[in-house]
Amino acid sequence: MFGLTVALIGMGTVFFALVLLVGVIKVQGYLVSLAERRKAPRVSAAPAAGSAAMAAPAGDEGEVLAVIAAAVSAFSRKP
Repeated sequence: MFGLTVALIGMGTVFFALVLLVGVIKVQGYLVSLAERRKAPRVSAAPAAGSAAMAAPAGDEGEVLAVIAAAVSAFSRKP
């Protein structure tokens, strides 16, 4: 009977700690989302003036592939 009591107390303690940990993580997630909302800039309905300059022209796919291949080669150190 003593062993059963110790096992139940141990399992109850672990269960309580896990529930407490879940609560702490949920509160931290909520606080992070609040902080991100405050930092996020307001999005306007009109597109930005520089957004058209950022878009790649449709004919430059070969150049883009060459740049990606060069980056992969430089990263993997294989000539």
